[in-house]
This record gives sequence, C-alpha cells and structure tokens, in this order.
Amino acid sequence: MNDSDNHLKDTLSIAHSEHFGLIANRIEQHINGTEWKWLLNNLNDIADPQPQLVARIFTTIPRNIRSIDKDLYISFAEEENIGRNQLPLLVKDWTLVRLIRVWVLMHIPARDQAGYVRLIEQLFKYGEMEELVALYAALPIYHYPAAWRLRCVEGIRSNIGAVRHAIMIHNHYPSQFLDEGAWNQLVLKAFFTDEDIHNIVGLKQRNNEKLAQALVDYAYELHAAKRSINPMLWILVAPFMDARAYRLMEQTS
Repeated sequence: MNDSDNHLKDTLSIAHSEHFGLIANRIEQHINGTEWKWLLNNLNDIADPQPQLVARIFTTIPRNIRSIDKDLYISFAEEENIGRNQLPLLVKDWTLVRLIRVWVLMHIPARDQAGYVRLIEQLFKYGEMEELVALYAALPIYHYPAAWRLRCVEGIRSNIGAVRHAIMIHNHYPSQFLDEGAWNQLVLKAFFTDEDIHNIVGLKQRNNEKLAQALVDYAYELHAAKRSINPMLWILVAPFMDARAYRLMEQTS
C-alpha cells in the first residue's frame, strides 16, 4: 500500500470515527444515563460478535431503553452523512429505535465474510417489521457490500410497505449495487406502490431505455383503468420518448 492509499485509509477511518460520535451524541441526548450505560456496555461486547449476543442486543433495545419518545423522528443534515464503502447513510425521519439499531449494526466488526454475512442474515431471517426496516435501512453501512444484492432484491419484493420504503427512499445502496434489471424493478415497484419517487437516490443517473419502455407500458395500463399518471413517469421516459409514448402523453396532458 502506497502513501496515497494510507492517507485515504486514515482519512476514511477518521471520518468514520467522527460519524460514530455524531450518532452517539444524538442518541445520548434522548435517553437517560442508565440506558446509555446499558447501550455502551453492550456495544463493547460486540467487539467479539457472537450471533446470540448480537441478536439479543438488537431485538431488546425497545425493552431496555424505555425513555424513548415514540413521537420523536430524527434527521441528519446532508453534510452529516454517515456511511461505509463510500456510501452515505441518509437519516431522514427515523425513529430513535431505528437509529440505535443501525448504530449497533455499525459496531459489528468485519471478521471473515462468511461469518459476518451469516450473522446479519440471521437477524434478517427472524426480524419483525421494525427490525427489518432498520436492517434494510442499514444496507449502506454493512461490510462486504456486494454480498447484499440478493437481500436488497428480496426486500424490494416485500409486502411490507415500510420495508420497501427503507430500501427505495433515501438509500444509496440500490443505485450503486443493483444490476439494471433489479434497478428497473425497484423503480417500477415504487411507482406501483405510490412511493416518493423523486427521493429515490440515483434515479436520473440509472435511468435507461428498458425502464422507460416498461414505464410506458405501465402508463397505458393506468390510462386504460382511468387512473392518473405520476408526472415523474414522463420525466424518466422523456430521454427515450418514441411515437407510442408521445401519443399517450398527448392524450393525458
């Protein structure tokens, strides 16, 4: 490793430590001293990550931190983005429990890939809805990022709206790691489920002709059913506009 690589590694390490502190400061503001001590003690134990221990900490946060205001939602400014693998973690209107759970996940050391992936997958396998939301929201911070592609695709297919939202909206992982087919399915599913389309990260950069064709097909279905068409659909179709798309756009404008 040359001096430039060492400098980059040191810079990323310092930034990562600062981001850990940023989350810690925000969490500490909203829980009492006893609960904060419980959380720190358990995070220290994760340095040697045993699956049962990690699962116990992750799942029992609401039972052990009871002072949480359930009406509190936390956002970080854009310049406070946190993440790993050069992927920002966008915290937008998260519950404090979700933020704490993601912070716990950030403390799990990489170790070997097989063991690390197996541990996280166990949490996915047995997670209830709010736990799954945190696990999917945390996609940008996991070690071995390419290992989570299939997990991401599975989440997109979920029947749980909050899970899909955690993947589709304000999440940098899909646009960076999904192939074109999976990406197109994410965008189509977002239209089907009336998600906040303009907050899909990478929407403009990953736009493509196959997606535009699929969106036009969907627009024709909506038109036949006398349902309204999201204007964002035409924005994505515009660079690949053909006669068929143009005819429908004229009819619905």
